[in-house]
Amino acid sequence: MAESLWLWLLVCAVLGAVCADAGAAIGPSSVVVLYNVDSPDGFEIASYYAQVHPGVRLLGLENVSLNEEVTEDHYLEVIRPQVLAGIDGGTDVIVTTKGLPLRIANTISNPGTYPGWRGEKFGMSIPNDWWKPFSSLESELTRIDRIDSAEQMGDQSFMLSPSGFPFETFHHAANPYYNRRSAFDRNDPANEGIRLTARLDGFDVGDVIASIDRAQQSYLVPGSRYFVVDDDPDALGALADRMPKLVNQVLVPTGQDVVYDTGTQDITTAPGGVIGYVSHGSQAAGPGNIDRLDFDLAPGAVFHTWDSFNAFSFIEGNELYGQGLAGEWLAKGGTAALGHVQEPKANSSSVANEDILFDMLLSGFTFAEAAWSATAQLSFVNTVIGDPLMTFRPWVLGDTDLDGSVGLADLNDVLANWNTSTQPFNIKDGELTGDGFVGLADLSILLANWGAQPSGGEVKSLPEPGSAACVIVFGGLVLTRRAQNR
Repeated sequence: MAESLWLWLLVCAVLGAVCADAGAAIGPSSVVVLYNVDSPDGFEIASYYAQVHPGVRLLGLENVSLNEEVTEDHYLEVIRPQVLAGIDGGTDVIVTTKGLPLRIANTISNPGTYPGWRGEKFGMSIPNDWWKPFSSLESELTRIDRIDSAEQMGDQSFMLSPSGFPFETFHHAANPYYNRRSAFDRNDPANEGIRLTARLDGFDVGDVIASIDRAQQSYLVPGSRYFVVDDDPDALGALADRMPKLVNQVLVPTGQDVVYDTGTQDITTAPGGVIGYVSHGSQAAGPGNIDRLDFDLAPGAVFHTWDSFNAFSFIEGNELYGQGLAGEWLAKGGTAALGHVQEPKANSSSVANEDILFDMLLSGFTFAEAAWSATAQLSFVNTVIGDPLMTFRPWVLGDTDLDGSVGLADLNDVLANWNTSTQPFNIKDGELTGDGFVGLADLSILLANWGAQPSGGEVKSLPEPGSAACVIVFGGLVLTRRAQNR
């Protein structure tokens, strides 16, 4: 009884904690979600997303193909006009859903030049090795206000520029937001009016809805959230990746838990929940199939591989060359992914830069901002999969159920596992100290942060527990103790 009384007094004495979280410029009111009116799956996903993020607008598109691949005419004549009519100057983010095309195949040949081709002033035509026939729907939508012809859609490059010329000299497909590392604002002249995009897709509706839910619980929990960086020196593209920079200049300096390997053996396990995964996929020694990864994926887990076709399809089993699909990642419990709908080639101007991606996420920017700031080209094969408004949030000490606040549900988790052993930092069991045991130390942490919750971009304290809360906590402790003594 003395121990219970002491705990009761402790509950009545604690105050909530306050910790800061970086805010972001984009929000639900600046998001438009597209869906194919002929796709019940797409409508269900769009509607669910609007429930999770009140304020987003839905836009149904008519007469749109249900195929994953369409021609440039279908995009320019059917999709683009409807989207332009449904967005406005306040639309920062365009979101696509399952049932809309994934890939656009440009059927025209290299035009050489076209009105507005920037290379003309240098007497240049478009080199054949620049002309690429594919782009993702999401990448085209970033430039929806500017790219209005098939010739422009083909203006892509595997190299930033000819020697001695800056990329933007020739390419309207150059991403003006690339490496900006600042909050996105399409009205900023430096961004040239582009918009951010993302895709809500997966093998089935259940996978997509689950990934949306997980995006709301993407907390960085010290000691139990790991970044796996698998850098194979023999992989195709090994000289082009930025994995060492990611580890040495982003993850380690910010104190993240990292599993990093520069050998040829694939990393398939991690000590705790994985929140970020970067590898060469099937371009390394092993197969690309995600099933080989024996990870416990934490809410918010982001997938980024250098596989050429990792977003080729969202039809289960429809992978190319044994390469792992983003859809497999979501089905396994992942939350978001960066991918390619066709061959991008392996260099840092065609594949998203992993160091920028995670630096932005760890700095509090949204997933859409991080993904597109890390991507050099638009009107290209890159795509962004997952909730564009997801952020990596600082964990509130004591929040065991990852709902962003500390209260009775978290207390119940501690009491349900009172005086038991578990994995270190297994927060769902109430283990908050890393000692592998649920007891007074964990309860003290929880009570010290009682009532803390995020609101408007920061974690604020609610009033300390009053007498009613003290009675509830005290009663819970007594009942738990009695149950354990039976």
